Amino acid sequence: MNNLTRFLKRWQNLVAILIIGVFLVTALAAPLLAPTKPKSLTPGFQIAGDVRTRIPQAPRPGVPFGSVPFASSQQQMDIFYTIVWGTRSALQFGLTVALLTAVFGIIVGALGGYLGGVANEIIMRITDAFLAFPIIVGVVFIQQLYLILVEASGGIFYTNIVLEPGISGSNSIIQLIEKVNPVMLAIILFSWMIYARLTNALVLTIKDLDYIQAARALGAGHSRIIFRHLIPNAISPAIILFTRDIGAIVLLQAALTFIGLGGDSLWGELLVISRRWIIGPGGNLFAYWWTYIPVTLAIIFFGMGWNLLGDGLNDWLNPRSAQQFDL
Repeated sequence: MNNLTRFLKRWQNLVAILIIGVFLVTALAAPLLAPTKPKSLTPGFQIAGDVRTRIPQAPRPGVPFGSVPFASSQQQMDIFYTIVWGTRSALQFGLTVALLTAVFGIIVGALGGYLGGVANEIIMRITDAFLAFPIIVGVVFIQQLYLILVEASGGIFYTNIVLEPGISGSNSIIQLIEKVNPVMLAIILFSWMIYARLTNALVLTIKDLDYIQAARALGAGHSRIIFRHLIPNAISPAIILFTRDIGAIVLLQAALTFIGLGGDSLWGELLVISRRWIIGPGGNLFAYWWTYIPVTLAIIFFGMGWNLLGDGLNDWLNPRSAQQFDL
């Protein structure tokens, strides 16, 4: 039985592929599923029809997920539009952050393991120091540092929804700072350590094997040994972690947006707008169900899909689990 057939034999993997496939298709087809109209509130939010009221409006023709009043205004926001475009935003954010985090951590871990000795001890102690630093504190620190930099340069001010234009600096460095997403940067800076730890442990194990010694004997340089021989043979656990992190990072982004620490998550911002409608008249939790259930399910299934795929890859790439596929 070949590897792909063995992987597809488990129904959990098929469910993961189906869920992720739905999100990918939704993200790619967003302009067709939820075309942008001339009237829009802010990027990712669109007015739903001509209804103006402070009460959420139930699903209806043309507004399949209903609408909710935007902030304190009477303008109704199309929930379906925000969920669809939020899918594209979530995939972009999750894939970008997880990929950059994994690449940085893998390189650091492989370099430390290859160097060994005192150099590896220093690199791993730095890694441990970052591990001891809570990520939410890192997000707050990076955001405050970012605000200090842009305000000192007379640049733009970052909010959790959009970038509000101010006096843009002319210096290229200032312009580069203004384009940085502080939450994205903070998550990358305080999430790479597990990748480094995993890769480092495997590189320390395999760097003295025969095929590495043969590469050295043939005159392979340090970079070739690290990137051609060590990393490809130590990357399997990192791939599994990367897959799971895509969902976890999007959940973290939505949570940070919900509690007001930035994040720029359309799903999180929709939850912020809808939270006042979770409990309806008389304590009825389902009076305005459309304001929070669709977006909550989107977040849950997004995280679940990537976690299931990560579990499937773990069983597939782990030699000890290979026999379980054949049972």
